[in-house]
Amino acid sequence: MPRRLLVLIVLLFAALPASPAGAATTVAKLGDASITHDTSALTWAITANGTTLTLALDPSRDFAVQRLVTSSNKVWNVGTVPDTSITLNGARLAFGNRAEGFVYQNAVTFASGQSVRLDAVFDLPSAGMQVTRHYLATSGSPTFESWTTIAPMGGPPAALADINGFQLTVPNGTLHWLTGLQGDNADVEHDSAFTLEQKALAMGEHFTVGAQGRSSEQTVPWFAIDGAQDEFYAALMWSGAWSLTVDRSTAGLALSLGLAPMSTMAIETPIEGPHALFGVVKGGLSQATGALRSYVLQGIRQGRPLTPMVTYNTWFAYGTEIDDSSMREEMDHAAAMGAELFVIDAGWYAGAGADNAFDFDSGLGSWTPDPARFPNGLKPLTDYAHSLGLKFGIWVEPERVNLSLLGSVGVDESWLAMQGGSYNNDRVAQICLGDAAARQWVLDQLTALIDAAQPDYLKWDNNFWINCDRPGHGHGTTDGNFTHVNALYSMLAELRARYPDLLIENVSGGGNRLDLGMAQYSDVAWMDDRTAPSVNVRHNAEGLSAVFPPAYLLSFVTEHDSEPLHDAADMSLYFRSRMAGALGLCFRSADLSESDVAEMSHEIDIYKSTRDTLSAAAGALLTPQAAVENGPAWDVLQAADAGGKQLLVYAFQSPDGAETFTVKPTGLVAATTYEVRSVDGGLLGTAKGSDLMAGGINLVQSPNTAAHILFVTAK
Repeated sequence: MPRRLLVLIVLLFAALPASPAGAATTVAKLGDASITHDTSALTWAITANGTTLTLALDPSRDFAVQRLVTSSNKVWNVGTVPDTSITLNGARLAFGNRAEGFVYQNAVTFASGQSVRLDAVFDLPSAGMQVTRHYLATSGSPTFESWTTIAPMGGPPAALADINGFQLTVPNGTLHWLTGLQGDNADVEHDSAFTLEQKALAMGEHFTVGAQGRSSEQTVPWFAIDGAQDEFYAALMWSGAWSLTVDRSTAGLALSLGLAPMSTMAIETPIEGPHALFGVVKGGLSQATGALRSYVLQGIRQGRPLTPMVTYNTWFAYGTEIDDSSMREEMDHAAAMGAELFVIDAGWYAGAGADNAFDFDSGLGSWTPDPARFPNGLKPLTDYAHSLGLKFGIWVEPERVNLSLLGSVGVDESWLAMQGGSYNNDRVAQICLGDAAARQWVLDQLTALIDAAQPDYLKWDNNFWINCDRPGHGHGTTDGNFTHVNALYSMLAELRARYPDLLIENVSGGGNRLDLGMAQYSDVAWMDDRTAPSVNVRHNAEGLSAVFPPAYLLSFVTEHDSEPLHDAADMSLYFRSRMAGALGLCFRSADLSESDVAEMSHEIDIYKSTRDTLSAAAGALLTPQAAVENGPAWDVLQAADAGGKQLLVYAFQSPDGAETFTVKPTGLVAATTYEVRSVDGGLLGTAKGSDLMAGGINLVQSPNTAAHILFVTAK
């Protein structure tokens, strides 16, 4: 994670203070996050939001995680053992173990913003390495971010393998995980994408999930484990290949979360392993989601807010059949309807659409606006959008190039990624960002485009992936994935530094790269190209809201055979199914009537009225996930602010749903009185938080729409 490392190394250094024997001294404190040093117990403790991680860290003992505990006083680590290992030249070494050659150097603390950090620094003289284990905690969330840095100190090159985020054994409990996109052709009818799964492992059972290419192709890098009073949760801030293994034994569940099997060479520069998150919170899965939301906003994004906008996008309506005049006309309609951001998707560059209206591979990599369709470039469209009160965005796919353009746009063939001597595609190739010259060329094209067009928003897409094993790119045969992802992060960090106000959308052929690593650099994420019917969109949002703040998740209202927008059977349903996230629009306004537009504008106004709550909300699924087949009679998602003062309840009745349904919100303050309002029916009543959580809110099937939105507000 290059940006986070660069930020933190300039923070305030806290040298170890002198203290009397037996005293526990607070070394760093920001908000409810703190680091203390107990010289008698020879331990360091990192605390945030009521959860404490205690480390055995002293020259006289082996490094180990001693305790992970919430205020319920339930210990979540089984045994006193190190929480990571490294594999050097084929030998697996427990971090900080003296018998395996580790020599304690020091403990270093940092504090900045709302975060504190402890570095446990050890030398490994036998390998000529310095190995540092980092722990970061942020006020407001019981979450710990951990990673390992391996720095050569003049010794011979060493093979570093299977880099680990963390390894812990925790008490047995039901395991929760979330499936990934499942490929562009996943079966929507059976809801295989972004489905919350759970399993109680049998004694001796081995469980594994992960990715071989991009992070969320098969499984999102996140999981949770139920406890009697607490919930353990974890995630990997990594956008490439990864692995989670869980083994059930009499001791509990042995967890290992990190990169997929790989090896890289430690030669001169430090190697930073993947950042892993783990934490424990009192309560269940919804409380864990809330804790993770707080860490995403304050720890990962460092206070940079999520601001979901009503976003018009051209792709599904126009494909590559776009030009200056048609885009101005569509902008007029979008602005009048209440849109706030207008994004020109793929096809603005020379050569696009050569084969058909949705052929965006042709011309990919030219980076030049088509002079026939955009004779003055894209800057006039930015200016026109601004004149209408809109922000303006542009689609890019920086990591690919059309093979027909080699030699004409400055791309050297030697930069292209290969696997087994092949591009694995006969039209386009992946540019390996591990190659320094390739990376600089891509960055130069991006900055030239941004400087020329001056957009407010960049839609960064990635529609093809291979793990490069081609020599000459600064990586070996097994670490192309690792090198490319780290290079991607460094480029995004540079863009963020150069253009601090630029908003970036994360899209990867849909949601193939949905993870908390990308949430650090991007401001919204496109979930799935299968953006209809509405029930499928809700299924995706309800699953992904267990991991990501809802405001990060984007989907579009668009035409679908079963849900036509002209004379819509239930316009409220189509719009509100996308409102628990960033609301997108994608249709040709010329195909709509005045009454269609009036209905849409009304729904957009409702969405805008929810945004103050939604922008910092955490999701909690109150029913089973929506499903195309055999789904629940009603599906309900709650979005709540951190203090439990304002909730949004999104409730949807299936065509065959029950006439009434009782919604029981969670996370309310028991003694506080709440007002319940419907966006359609006004005030429904007031009640104590305890009564609402126990007795619920009774919903009645509406003759007008299958979609209901409730405000639950502390008085």
